[in-house]
Amino acid sequence: MSQNRIQWIAAIVDRKKGTAAAEIFREMGAEVLTVIRGHGTASSRIMDCLGLDEPEKEIVTGIAGPGAAPDLFNALKSRLNFSRPGKGIAFAVPLSGVSAAISGRLDLQAPAPKSNTAPNHPKEDHAMSNPTAYELIAAVIDDGLSNTVMDAARLAGCRGGTLVKARETGGAASRTLFGLTMAEEREILFILVPSTDKKTVMNAISQTILRETGDHGTVFSMPVDAVAGLVPEEAAQ
Repeated sequence: MSQNRIQWIAAIVDRKKGTAAAEIFREMGAEVLTVIRGHGTASSRIMDCLGLDEPEKEIVTGIAGPGAAPDLFNALKSRLNFSRPGKGIAFAVPLSGVSAAISGRLDLQAPAPKSNTAPNHPKEDHAMSNPTAYELIAAVIDDGLSNTVMDAARLAGCRGGTLVKARETGGAASRTLFGLTMAEEREILFILVPSTDKKTVMNAISQTILRETGDHGTVFSMPVDAVAGLVPEEAAQ
C-alpha cells in the first residue's frame, strides 16, 4: 500500500448519508472536495442478496495525507456500519501530486485520532482488505446506455457499479438550440473490480460501446491502494 503518498479517497453511501461521511472525512484530517449524487446499478437480485434497499447514492470525495486511510476507513466502519454488507464502500487511489494549498491544509488538518472515533477497530490492514486487489474502472458513455453497458460488464464478471450524470464541455459534441450552445449529456460509470477481472470487464465495456454507438468509448482504470466495506464477492455498489 502507498502509505507514504497522498491519496484521493471516495466513499459511496446511501442518499442522505453523505453529510455524515463528509464529517468523518474532516474529523480524520481529510480535505473534502465534493459530495456527488450517483445511482447504484446493482440488479434487484443482487440488491436483495446484499440487503441494499436504496439505489440512490452519494459519493463523498476527498484528499488525505499519507497513512490516513486506515483510521478513516475504520471510522467509516464503526460509525456508518461499513463492515455490514450494502452499507457503503470506500477506496483510496494514490496521487502523484497536489497543489501547495491542499498540501498545507492536509498538514494543518491532521489531528491525532480521537480515542472514541473507532473504539473497537485498532489500526490494521484488515480493515482495508487486500490493498493491491482492486482497480477502479471509469467509462464515459452516452446518456441512456448505462443499462446495456452494465449488462455487458456483469457478463464479464462485474456485479455492479455507480453511475454519475455528466455532460460534454464544448467541441464537436455540442449542438446549438435557439442560438444557445447545448452540451451533450453523458454518464460516467464507476466500477470497482478485482485486478484480475480488469481487462475482461474493460474489453466488454469497450466492445459494447462500439457496437451500440459505432464509436470507441472512453474507458480507463486506476489502481486502488485500499478498500473498505467490500469483500471480493460483494463488488456491487
